Amino acid sequence: MKEVLVVGHCDLDHPRIASLIEDNFSAKVTRAKLLKYTKYLLGKHKYDLVIINRIGAFDQESGIDLINEIKKNSSYKVPLMLVTNHKDQMDLAVKSGAVLGYGKDKLYDKETIKLLGKYLS
Repeated sequence: MKEVLVVGHCDLDHPRIASLIEDNFSAKVTRAKLLKYTKYLLGKHKYDLVIINRIGAFDQESGIDLINEIKKNSSYKVPLMLVTNHKDQMDLAVKSGAVLGYGKDKLYDKETIKLLGKYLS
């Protein structure tokens, strides 16, 4: 079973993302409300994918900054995916070393499921 860490999403979006993943893949979702907590979890457990909100709903921290911090630590070998509707932010995330993510407005699109399948199938 694949394991996914979903980071910084609000109480409305997190269950939608988790159910999309768990309904379409053999995967278990773990939640990190605070972006800072993500680095701790990555040090304790191996995930197959980390899905990061552009702005942490609970701490207002930058998902791009988190991606940069994680990429600096060579011991973290996990695909990082940013969720944002802003193309400039998605481009910046990819430039920072993240894999291509998706927008919240595209959560239920077939293309999003196909994109997640690259890491969870």
